[in-house]
Amino acid sequence: MGSMSDAGLTLDLLGPTRPAVLAHAVSQSTSAVLITDASVEDGGPLIVYANPAFCRMSGYRPEQLVGRSPRLLQGPLTDRALIASLREHLRQGLPFAGSTVNYAADGRAYTVEWSISPVRDAAGVIEYFVSVQSDITARIAAEQERRLLLQALDAAIDPILITGRDTRVVFVNEAFARLTGYTPEEILGQSARMLYPSHQDPLFYRNLRVCLREGKPFRATFTYRHKSGRPIHVEQSIAPVGDGRGRISHYISTGKDVSERVERESRLMEMATIDSLTGLLNRHAGAEQLYRLVGQAQASVRPLSVIMADIDHFKAINDVHGHKAGDDALVCVGRVLKSCVRAGDRAIRWGGEEFLVVLPGVALAQAMELAERLRSKVGAARVNEMGLFSLSVSAGVAEMAAGESASELLRRADLAMYRAKRQGRNAVRS
Repeated sequence: MGSMSDAGLTLDLLGPTRPAVLAHAVSQSTSAVLITDASVEDGGPLIVYANPAFCRMSGYRPEQLVGRSPRLLQGPLTDRALIASLREHLRQGLPFAGSTVNYAADGRAYTVEWSISPVRDAAGVIEYFVSVQSDITARIAAEQERRLLLQALDAAIDPILITGRDTRVVFVNEAFARLTGYTPEEILGQSARMLYPSHQDPLFYRNLRVCLREGKPFRATFTYRHKSGRPIHVEQSIAPVGDGRGRISHYISTGKDVSERVERESRLMEMATIDSLTGLLNRHAGAEQLYRLVGQAQASVRPLSVIMADIDHFKAINDVHGHKAGDDALVCVGRVLKSCVRAGDRAIRWGGEEFLVVLPGVALAQAMELAERLRSKVGAARVNEMGLFSLSVSAGVAEMAAGESASELLRRADLAMYRAKRQGRNAVRS
């Protein structure tokens, strides 16, 4: 049947027709190789060869293996159903692959993965079975740790998101799915940008990218877009994950839903800055904006103009039609102002029936045109359903002079408005 040296490192059993290099390759292989005879009855097959890699894996010496059944490697945790299937494959002369628990010479259990193939002679008769084996204990343990980690991440109360370097999502936990309204299947493989609202400040994400490229963690309140379209505010920390060679491979994001807090703070901020009747900036917030924009215009040497407008005969409206009508008049003018100003302009209820419009980057001629348009629209507006009275405003316009303060600019606009009042009202003056 062939022979083996005492050291078990030479292989002649395949016959003299086999090149010596084959025997040498098997003995030098880093994969564990076990060869048995072809007997499948009476306790067979029996081991005829084990290469050094197999001996290192199992802890047995060659002389402890040769002539014995591979069953000496089995123990309490060995999968009996798998072994039965293996024996049936051997009886039929079929190859077999699988994994189970084997036991080393010192009793240590290890998980082995093997592939067994029949070796036939020239006549097609099976002479041997060759098993190539690998100890996959460490891999199984790593997979178990990975599953445990994923289960722990999935069970976490706070939302967790993991992306690759390209920002494509590779993991989301159930909390993140509940937060965003998307199922994991809808998010996995997509860019995390799908969750960002289109109006989000681009400078915010530019700073985020710079920070992460430098390998630094980033913490901020993010605004995500729920699947339904509504905004979600998340206090989130993003940290780079290295690949063991000093290179960033992934980013992990952990967060907490703070939407209620952000919305509450937003309402409080709105109450502090917005006039509740007209929806315009109140005087305190408007004054802060005015001083800031004047300072910016002075520093950049760019034009800035203001319009000061006052509702004509406002006292008479209150006296004749009541305070509800006066409120309707204020709301009407506020609505007109909001419909006419640009995104960068500031419309302010300055006090009582007075309104101020701050126009950064606008020179006097353009500001006069806007003031005239406002005056015309107020005159054409329907104040209330009853149509009890018409409405008009008088407006003064001033462009900031070099070195002029905000107070001086307002004083000139105020004087121009009173000239419009004295000259018949429902007019614009500069």
